[in-house]
Amino acid sequence: MLCLLRPTILRATPRLVRPFTSTSWLSQSMPETPLPSSKDPSHPHLFYHPNSTYVSLSFLPHPPAVYGSRTVLGYLPLGDATLDDFREEPKFRKVLNDAVKSGLEQGKATTVQFEAETRPVDGWIHITDERAIPPAGRIGETEDLIGSVYVQGGKIVADTYSPLPTYRLVTTNGVMQLPEGLDKHVIEVLEGIDKEERTQAAADLM
Repeated sequence: MLCLLRPTILRATPRLVRPFTSTSWLSQSMPETPLPSSKDPSHPHLFYHPNSTYVSLSFLPHPPAVYGSRTVLGYLPLGDATLDDFREEPKFRKVLNDAVKSGLEQGKATTVQFEAETRPVDGWIHITDERAIPPAGRIGETEDLIGSVYVQGGKIVADTYSPLPTYRLVTTNGVMQLPEGLDKHVIEVLEGIDKEERTQAAADLM
């Protein structure tokens, strides 16, 4: 039952994320029984899209158009699931990193820009997931550091952005929450990908 996917339950300690293709409850084709999607009340952008066997986690309000969609963060088994059972969608990580970099290039990362402008000297700054903001002057946990970017003269040097491999989409503090500005930019990127996937899926049916 989807009702078991309450935000309080979805804060269990996650195991190391395993490839979703190794999990028996994830078949290699899109299940035929869609169920109503729902919004997570504790997260500004997270939606659950259940079907007959598993739940897709996404920042878009409608279910993905294709199996293994690049718009999906990952999956949970349908039923008594916790984030211990989360399986990351391998294609999403590249989409995320590319979108963060393009957001920096386009000046969409308002909170990161503010940090850069107020930094007294040149150097690297971390882009931190807002699900667990560290105290002022402290660096967040490695699992919450999305990436690093160099700041020179109070300006972000976007092409220096480097994603950190220790970053986790899901932790004990919940599902990823991007800094203000970047969150909306990533959603715009996901909407574009979703449109492409739907167009291709429709063409494949012709």
